[in-house]
Order: sequence, then structure tokens, then C-alpha cells
Amino acid sequence: MRKEQQYKAKLFTTGYLFLILISLTTAMSYSMISTLITNYAVKLGGTLAMAGTIAGIFSMAALFSRPVGGLICDTLNKKKICIIATVVFCFSFLGYAFSANMAVMLFFRIIQGFSFGISGTANMALVAEIIPKERLGEGLGYFGLGQVVSQVIGPVIGVAMKEHMGFRALFYTVAVISAFAVVLLFLFPYDSSCHDSSKTEKRNKSYFSFRYLVAWECLFYALTAGMFSMTNGITSSFLVLLGDERGIVNIALFFTVNAACLFLVRIIMGRMADRSSILMIVGVSLAVSLSSMLLLSKAMILKTVLIAALLKAIGQGGGQISLQSACIKSVDESRIGVASSTYYIGADIGNALGPVIGGCISGIWGYEMMFQTIAVLMGGMLILFVIYQKRRGE
Repeated sequence: MRKEQQYKAKLFTTGYLFLILISLTTAMSYSMISTLITNYAVKLGGTLAMAGTIAGIFSMAALFSRPVGGLICDTLNKKKICIIATVVFCFSFLGYAFSANMAVMLFFRIIQGFSFGISGTANMALVAEIIPKERLGEGLGYFGLGQVVSQVIGPVIGVAMKEHMGFRALFYTVAVISAFAVVLLFLFPYDSSCHDSSKTEKRNKSYFSFRYLVAWECLFYALTAGMFSMTNGITSSFLVLLGDERGIVNIALFFTVNAACLFLVRIIMGRMADRSSILMIVGVSLAVSLSSMLLLSKAMILKTVLIAALLKAIGQGGGQISLQSACIKSVDESRIGVASSTYYIGADIGNALGPVIGGCISGIWGYEMMFQTIAVLMGGMLILFVIYQKRRGE
């Protein structure tokens, strides 16, 4: 009876659908240029090293903006914060279009990364507020589908536009798309008074101390989620190189299969996250992801690579939704913003460390040892997670 009552709470409200569309348009605008930034930097006269810096500085800026974004989301009006950050994000695309040299490009790249970190945190905090708590996992699962779709079709559209219309037209287009997100935010129905009353008395000078920049009670969950992000960084950076070395034709199909499976897994695992133990879901997810890394370490044919893509989607889809939901549930409503930013900090760290660790290991011992090392790290995290949950009484 309790499970039947659990799903009577309405999920697909007008506000929820608005936020899904806002997330989709923002992610689409970024995905359309993400794979072309290094190319554009070289076109401006930069070296490969400088182009790599231009590409990586975005994530660093986003990482440093997360704690600030989380804190101000818990202090000020989330909708207004999201609007301001998205406006800055939009205008930074125009900055790219008119960048005459690397210094100007670097400036707008940092600005965009910083605004992206804040807007993403605010968007997540908003959606966490309006999703019924008993359906949080399911709601987060559906919410992330737009980002999955954008990661699949965004780069394809971006490359096609760049080839036919050039970089400047591409930047104008993504600026218009992100401007549409701003319009949607203005139309988004949000009554801040319904959510701010519980935290009014908590705003004082001590609230702005360093300890409130991170939701320490969910930090371990965020770092665990970072392990799944680390596998993303590894595969996106080195899988094609592994295919070239081993002569695996069409290895890029890994990303298509992985994204398609991830789309379906998020729909299924969202509901499971609301009904099942986090220890069971995350434990199985880490084990499955570990298996996918081991398969890639030994893969010599495309079939093995595609099986690994399926396993990786199952592990990532289940693990990330459960951990994201756990982060939000571990704090009270007055700290949803900080909990959201803490989760993203873990993901940003994983994405940043993956290519670095992978490059160091593969450069000395090769790709097989690289994937096996990541599998060992995930196995270690699995053990730590079981111990952590057992100590919490689960």
C-alpha cells in the first residue's frame, strides 16, 4: 500500500517540464561547441598546449564556482540566480565569436565555465525543490535525459554547422539556443516564498563561513559519484586511441550505444532508486562499471567494446541517480543548493582526474593497464562504500 501511495504524488508538473526543457537547451548549446573548442583555439593561432588549456579551463572554472553557486542558491532566489548565470553563459558565446586572440578567448572561456557551474547548480536545486521527495530518484532520472540527448546529437549538429557555415555562425546559433533557455526561465512558474521561509532564520553571518560551502554530510556520496565520472573522462579521452592501436574499426559506436542504453537505464533506475537500498544499487553499479573497464582492457573486437558500453551505461545510470538523490536527501531543504553543488564537485573532480591518471598510466604501461587500474580503483571504492553504509546502519 505504501508503494502505491508513493507514486500518487504528481511528478510531471508544469514547473518540472519547464526545468527539463531549460536543462536540455542549455546542455545542447554547450554540447554543440564542446568538441570544437580546441579546433577554434588553434584557428586563433594557439598551440596545441594552449588549445588544451582553453578546453580544460572551462571545467576548472565550473569546479571553483560550484561551492559559491550552492551557497548563494541557499541564500537568495534560485530562479533569479539561474537567470543571471544563464544570461552570462549566453553572452559568452558571443564573446567566442568576436575573440581576436587567445587571451580574449581564455577570458570568455573562464566566464562561461563559471556561469555554467552556477546555472547548473541552481537548476538542480530548483528541480530538487519541486520534485516530490518520495519520487526524487525517478524525477532526477527523467531530468537527466535531456543532457544525455544533447551529448549524443549536440556534437554532430555542431560539427555539421561549423563545416557548412563556419565558427561565427555556430556561436551565434548556440547563443540563440541558450537565450531561449533564458526566456523559459522568465516564464518558469516559481514562488520563492514557498521555499524560502524555512531558511530565513538560518541566514546569519556564520552562514557564510567556509564550512557551509560544502555539504560535508554527503561528500562521500559525491566522491563515489566521481568514480563514475572518472570512467567518462577515461573513455572519452583514450578509447579511440585504443581502437587505433588494436585495429578495432568503428570503435566510436561505443559512445552511441552507451548513450542509448543510458537513456533507457535512467528511466528504469530512477524508480528503483526510490524503492531500493542505496547500498544495493550503488554496490551493483560499481561492480558492473568495474566489469566494463576490465572488458575494455582486454577488448580486441567491436562486439566486446559494445558489451562494455552496455555495462557502463547500467552502472553509471543506476549509481549516479542513487547518489545524487542521496546527496539531496542528506540535507534539509535550506541546504539543497549546497548539496547539489557538492555532488557536482565530485563529478567535476572525476572528469578532471580521469584523463590525467589515464595519460600517466597509458604513457608508461599502455591502455590495458590503464583500464585495469581504473577497475581496481572502482573495486576499492566498492569496498569503502560497503563499509561506509554498514557504519551508517544499513
